[in-house]
Amino acid sequence: MRLAPVAAPLLAAALIVACNDRVDPDPSPSGPTPPAASPTIVPAATPSTTPSAPAEPRTTAPSGRATGPEGHHANLALAHVQALAAAPRVAGTPAELRAVEYLERTLAAYGYQVERIPFTFENDPFRVGEVRVGGTPVEALTMAGSPGGTVEAPAVHIGLADDAGIAGRDLAGRIAVAERGSLTFAAKYRNAAAAGAIGLIVVNNQPGPFSGNLTLEAAFPVVAIAREDGQAILAAARAGATLAIAAPPTVGPTTAYNVIAHAPGQPNCRIIVGGHFDTVPGAPGANDNASGTANVLELARTFALQGPVPGLCFALFGAEESGLHGSKALVERLRTAGTLPRYMVNLDVTGIGTRVEVIGDTPAARRAIDLATANGIPSVASTLPPNTGSDHMSFAEAGVEVVFFTSGDFSTIHSPQDTAAAIDPATLDAIGDAAYLLVRDLLAQLD
Repeated sequence: MRLAPVAAPLLAAALIVACNDRVDPDPSPSGPTPPAASPTIVPAATPSTTPSAPAEPRTTAPSGRATGPEGHHANLALAHVQALAAAPRVAGTPAELRAVEYLERTLAAYGYQVERIPFTFENDPFRVGEVRVGGTPVEALTMAGSPGGTVEAPAVHIGLADDAGIAGRDLAGRIAVAERGSLTFAAKYRNAAAAGAIGLIVVNNQPGPFSGNLTLEAAFPVVAIAREDGQAILAAARAGATLAIAAPPTVGPTTAYNVIAHAPGQPNCRIIVGGHFDTVPGAPGANDNASGTANVLELARTFALQGPVPGLCFALFGAEESGLHGSKALVERLRTAGTLPRYMVNLDVTGIGTRVEVIGDTPAARRAIDLATANGIPSVASTLPPNTGSDHMSFAEAGVEVVFFTSGDFSTIHSPQDTAAAIDPATLDAIGDAAYLLVRDLLAQLD
């Protein structure tokens, strides 16, 4: 779910301004405070540890065929949520690419031809990198003034990066790991650099992630880590273990990806069923929007049981949270080719709630409510809260008839509490069932 056009920049500002370069022995918490009987069948794929990185289109051929029960299946969808929501998936990060590869493998295993389509966008509000400790990636926010780049070296714990923490140590060729507090970020950087460090990780002294401003141009990557993730990094640094920092540049375009699945050799889409798979920093993004992504994957599976349906495509969008950039890029691509779909069905925030909410002032949206109600699925017409948006808007602006399914509970989105444990399988299934009924009906109309 995109908090736009007003709230998303404010969220980014909350991460940066609240945690800016400060002289404060006890900084306040950084970032916004978060709001307080079928068989289990595992998905066809699991996320890989190391993603492939080329920013170029890529096609994945079918690798299998869809199997399993007919219709939307709650446990299958939930398994996708659990796989995707293991970590944040911010646009332009290695975590995003790991998610892309999971989506590709899953859809190819259902018999689809899958396209990975890169796109770029400017003014990225989230500059997220990662730190690897023992091969495990941890989300890191790049500090303003840090260059982009990758560095791997033995780590040294330097306390607060003050005289007592560094204590005359030679940090040549090492990554310094410091704790937030007492000194400004600029002072911590200068002290680490003077001792020969080639990278700096600052671990929060309060719960949650944070970002900061060095107020200078650093010579090596400087990143910030949430306190929860930082404990393993501090322990590794105390033990002299090797760490790796991957930091994006803080200026310039960001590359992200869309994933599109269609019947082999038949890329033209008359109906697109889609949702975004990216997150904001610090949020596992189970409800927003691993839930909608999982519903898209499960609908793709069930509609491919007799082979993928020509004209029915499934799209997973990147960079929705940064400004609906993925859906905008796909719409522009299709409009240029003269192949805009007749319908777009959007699924976003579909895992927590008491009913199916249908958004869209279209005949298809009204038909969705009628079909769900006739099949005993509580559903109502709804609207988005002020200053929010989702990917259906990009298609609606291009004249495509849209339907947006959501469960309407936004209480945990964009927070560390947006975890797979909070997802209600019954809600996930009700929305999946309602979307299945509509897509089946739309396909019959197109025949």
